[in-house]
Amino acid sequence: MLNLSKRLQLVASFVPDNTSIIDVGCDHALLSIYLYKTLKKVKIMASDINPNPLKMAKDNLKKYNLEGKITLKEQDGIKDLPNDVDTIIIAGMGGILISKILNSKDNLKNIKNIILSPNNDFPLVRETLTKLNFQIVKEQLVIDNGKTYLVLKAILNTKKLKKIDYFFGTLNNKSLETIYYYTNILNTNTKILKSLPKKYLKKRFRLKRENKKIKKFLLTK
Repeated sequence: MLNLSKRLQLVASFVPDNTSIIDVGCDHALLSIYLYKTLKKVKIMASDINPNPLKMAKDNLKKYNLEGKITLKEQDGIKDLPNDVDTIIIAGMGGILISKILNSKDNLKNIKNIILSPNNDFPLVRETLTKLNFQIVKEQLVIDNGKTYLVLKAILNTKKLKKIDYFFGTLNNKSLETIYYYTNILNTNTKILKSLPKKYLKKRFRLKRENKKIKKFLLTK
């Protein structure tokens, strides 16, 4: 069986069966290959803006005897998606870039599920999804090669969205990964405050407020 990183294994676990998927920024298409082999009924398009990763993806499809089973496409983001695509996966990009890719309702008209794994800027990604009427239904942090990643799933919600705090989302404050991640932010903020001149009033206020929120979040039962 194909070996995926811990992060991509978690991403794969969030993907529903019986869907038509676009794997945006597919790199070597290992996630797409894994999904095709593990899900029962799935259609997959693996896309990338760069031709070189797609060449390696093509080699991997041949290696795993999946030529013609997964569609490879060189394209930018989610523009001009086939009408049957209902699930978007974007993993391994920065939160700003992910938000930029998603930020068009015209490109999401047939999308029901969005599974994301941003490298950073988690609050921005949550805010973007919410503004696009997607409800975050599942989130988990994963530590892979010493770096903490977020993996989340959002579904289209045509009714009233449940409010979430963009800074914490729907994360479980008792998981070890969540405690580790926010404790690191807390410690980093504290170090900055100790060395930050008092004249930087706005930044000092923001960091203190953030620390207060984190402490309250981690202590909530």
